[in-house]
Amino acid sequence: MIDARDLSKEIEKEFISGINFPYEIFPQAIQDLIINAEETIRLNADCFSAGILSACATATGSSVRIHNGSWGDNAILWLAIVGKSGTGKTHPLELAIKIIEKRDKKNHEEFLSQLQNFEEQENRGTKPKYVKTILRDYTPEKLGETLSHNKNGVQIFKDEMIGWIKSFNQYSAGADQQMYLQLWNGGVFTVDRVSKAPIRVDDTNVNVLGGIQQTRLKELASNGRADDGFLSRMLFVFPTNVKPVDFTGNKIEDKHLNNYENLINNLFDVTPKTLKVNTEQIKIFQDWQHRTVKENFDDDVERLIQAKLQTYVWRFALILEMMEQASTNSNSDIISNKSLVDAIRLAEYFRANALKVADVIFNDSPLQNLPSKKLELYKALPIEFKRSEVLQLFTDFGVTGGTMSRFLTDKNLFLKIDSKGNYKRKHT
Repeated sequence: MIDARDLSKEIEKEFISGINFPYEIFPQAIQDLIINAEETIRLNADCFSAGILSACATATGSSVRIHNGSWGDNAILWLAIVGKSGTGKTHPLELAIKIIEKRDKKNHEEFLSQLQNFEEQENRGTKPKYVKTILRDYTPEKLGETLSHNKNGVQIFKDEMIGWIKSFNQYSAGADQQMYLQLWNGGVFTVDRVSKAPIRVDDTNVNVLGGIQQTRLKELASNGRADDGFLSRMLFVFPTNVKPVDFTGNKIEDKHLNNYENLINNLFDVTPKTLKVNTEQIKIFQDWQHRTVKENFDDDVERLIQAKLQTYVWRFALILEMMEQASTNSNSDIISNKSLVDAIRLAEYFRANALKVADVIFNDSPLQNLPSKKLELYKALPIEFKRSEVLQLFTDFGVTGGTMSRFLTDKNLFLKIDSKGNYKRKHT
């Protein structure tokens, strides 16, 4: 039996030196894709891995559930990539969902053909419906209509997630936020319409994927979202390994993209079933949950994060198990120990990122928004200094010319003492 205490020690050791998405939990073919994408076109591995996880959850949809002995759950993930504008958040996500967009395009072409045939008939039967998965711009009514046409579920994709947040309550004051909380649970979704028949979808599956700028995180937590559980439902990817994206002139090898397309299509085509767990796996989860729920109980933020991660572990286990089965063309209704252990490992990765995001949201220091090099430079500067005497220090950190001048004139960071170039740091 796997000892969860030994597992937790390994996980804690892993994150001491940095927080990177543990894509080693994916099937080998997907690991190879992520590595090749980083080497050839410089896709950030953390962002791409998160996009792949979301795409696999979306493709699995409501076809596969997991029952842990106490309750059942679906593959529903809300994923947000945190980063500064221009750091390459969007391209990895777009590539990750490209296969699903390809399926949507094919479905749309078939729908148009069926619609034309329908309109040309004298004795018309049932009007064809467009079955799509990716939603970018929509109303709550359109969401309900799409869910009623696609029982497998949808993915809400937002390049800038803050736009999604700002659209809340645009059509119904106070209702949208609560609606999404219900959708995270896979609950009932209803739309009452005046001129059309009402919509009711009993078993919903709505995944969310997008990016958000670090400077907008406080907006994400506003309007009670930090307190009602909305914020803690988000899985944050806050990359620490962001680098300038240099053009290579290379492309991802076709074999890796083909393997990924096969995986996504296999997940869409899976035979509906419910995955079950055995007593050994329940013990693995208990050992982890009993320890972490006590460790995170006294802090309000940590307790909210813990509560949602306990649910997410089972959802991760479902997705990872189905990724493995789809990549090996195997079929089982029992998850493996590896899927659950890797799910716990993934949960701890997202815990670390959630705490990092919480530090940004609840910390008012302007230092939190500085790029790492400028933050290191700021801390290296004396409390009081003369500009001419620290020029070499600025050069060592690569902050020169106009960048240096703009940095020094930031009144949130520095106090200009006099006209002779003397400054004082406002923060220690």
